[in-house]
Amino acid sequence: MPNDDVVRGLIPLNRNMNYAHYYRASTGADIFIGDSVIITAAGLVGVSSAATIGVENLIGVAIGFAGPNKASLATDDPFLDASDLTTLAAGLPAGDRFILVADDPNQEFYVQEDTGGTALTLAEAGAAINIVYRSTTSGNETSGFSRSEIDASAVVTTTAAQLQILRLYDGMNADGTNNAVGDYAKWVVKFVTHQLGGAANAAPVV
Repeated sequence: MPNDDVVRGLIPLNRNMNYAHYYRASTGADIFIGDSVIITAAGLVGVSSAATIGVENLIGVAIGFAGPNKASLATDDPFLDASDLTTLAAGLPAGDRFILVADDPNQEFYVQEDTGGTALTLAEAGAAINIVYRSTTSGNETSGFSRSEIDASAVVTTTAAQLQILRLYDGMNADGTNNAVGDYAKWVVKFVTHQLGGAANAAPVV
């Protein structure tokens, strides 16, 4: 049977909560659960340029959000709406929203493969691969999840990519069949380079 088509970005596998921290959010773009994020030059955290092929020093993956003083967001959106920056609370400066980030440099994630190009095979384990958005909209505003996947047509033989493929995810589809090689397969990955793993521009957590 075919694999379930459930695009949700990168989902932490066996999450290590010792490595989940709040970071002050950057302005500029909506951020969804499962988005890869990066510390900006301003020391804030924002969504990475996922559609850009090549190495990115990422800090982790967004797994939650909070407003000023780490209280609830002013709206009940299931994602961090960039337009809320001016309405969240009067007089607060940029950065008074927070992103909870799974930021362990060794954290593993599972993520869905897209349908572009030739489907990945088990022999791809160890290869590097890039992230791609399912559509021009980076996330689902109803569910709050990212629409990022891994790009089956962008496997590289060097480390010049965002993620490394570790293995096929050991999971099941809704019909009881095993996750299998092919369209929409789920793969276990980790970051190729990490901002807490010796990369430059690592900012303190809050």
